[in-house]
Amino acid sequence: MISKAFYESLEAIADERGLDISQILDKVEIAMSVACKNSDVPYKGTIKLEADQEKKKIKFYNYQYVVEEIDPEGPRGQLTLEQAQAIKPKAKIGQEFREEVNLSIFKRKAASMFRQNLLNELKSLEREEAYNFFIDKVGEIITGHVLSKNDTFVTLSLGKGMTATMSYRDALPNEEFNIGQEKKVYLSKVEKTTKGPKIYINRNSKEMIKKLFELNIPEIASGLIEIMGIAREAGSRTKVGVVSVNGDIDPKGACVGNGGARIKAINEALNGEKIDIFIWKNNPIDLIAESLSPAKVVSVMPDEKEKRALVIVNDDQFSLAIGKNGQNAKLSAFATGWRIDIKKISDAYIEKISFKYNVNN
Repeated sequence: MISKAFYESLEAIADERGLDISQILDKVEIAMSVACKNSDVPYKGTIKLEADQEKKKIKFYNYQYVVEEIDPEGPRGQLTLEQAQAIKPKAKIGQEFREEVNLSIFKRKAASMFRQNLLNELKSLEREEAYNFFIDKVGEIITGHVLSKNDTFVTLSLGKGMTATMSYRDALPNEEFNIGQEKKVYLSKVEKTTKGPKIYINRNSKEMIKKLFELNIPEIASGLIEIMGIAREAGSRTKVGVVSVNGDIDPKGACVGNGGARIKAINEALNGEKIDIFIWKNNPIDLIAESLSPAKVVSVMPDEKEKRALVIVNDDQFSLAIGKNGQNAKLSAFATGWRIDIKKISDAYIEKISFKYNVNN
């Protein structure tokens, strides 16, 4: 029988690593089985553990089975009738022999083998539990803490004893990382490896925007508001098109929040990245005009076959509609899925482009 102190040490390991004591005991049983199989102790059958959780005691038993014919695929400890009767003359086929393992006969080799196998099994269990935990978090926002950094990537602690490295290409442009700093990251993928789960994270994907909206805007999390389109230049600006499912909620107002509190929380998680929210429309004229906000549009001429639109704006709105380095127009196009050409109203008159004022601002 193993001492109460050993059992309590297993409980401490379970508590520290967020595991159940039954999981730990399963690994103890495996470690003892390997030690018995590969050392000079006489227990070569199936080793089973029995634990008294109230008294915090563990016993191991060696099981042997009397069979008519040895099955190579069967359990360890199979005995022919002849072998069994050499031990117990009245043995019968189907009988089971159960013998408590006497740990006092374990020599240094067997004891060392048990200890090493137990450590290996616990590491394996920890990796398995970590994989199961993080695989359920794929597609979610998680919080990490900066552990270290170099010229190429930053390493974050994610909990469960796991870390992940993130290339600066997957971070925001010119983003700073300070040791111990908390960062929200998007978990995109988890791979199972012999060294534990390999966790892929980023801060520059469109998916991260969507998840931040779900986390900070209850109406989106509940499905009352839907995100219909997202376009992003990470670290600079993002456009998000939203729609109210039942029409009773102002989708833009709900996303901004009282005093801008909701959108500010998202901005802060993204180091101040600008977020434009526009109301999604089924009518392409209104959709494209909305997407170019904050610019005011006077006319939209859509070609639905080509999914291309010519947009006319007053001259004083042209720079705003295009945006710095064409950013506003480009993000509007990506968010809506339309190719957008923008012209000043003065140029439209010069080029004799026929249009009508069909947008209500």
